[in-house]
Amino acid sequence: MNQYLISCSESIVLTLCKEIEYIKIRSKNINTSLKTCHNKSLYKRLNLELNKLNISRLKILSISENMFNNNSNDLSCEFLLEVSKRSNYSSKYSF
Repeated sequence: MNQYLISCSESIVLTLCKEIEYIKIRSKNINTSLKTCHNKSLYKRLNLELNKLNISRLKILSISENMFNNNSNDLSCEFLLEVSKRSNYSSKYSF
């Protein structure tokens, strides 16, 4: 039973780390696109997506903080928390 919980916990941490990495890369790509975007409609859609990514990032940060507070000795939870904190919100550009 204990081994199952550890495996489940590790897979959750891994999944959240992958999601944070996706958010980081996608946010960077969106910001690069926003710099050169000349279409108002596209610009709004990109900003909307960027906002959604930021909301997801904040949710993961909250989850990782809760996991860390409940398992402060767990290195994987500490790693997730650190990765989540380093994933900063990328600022938007004005059209």
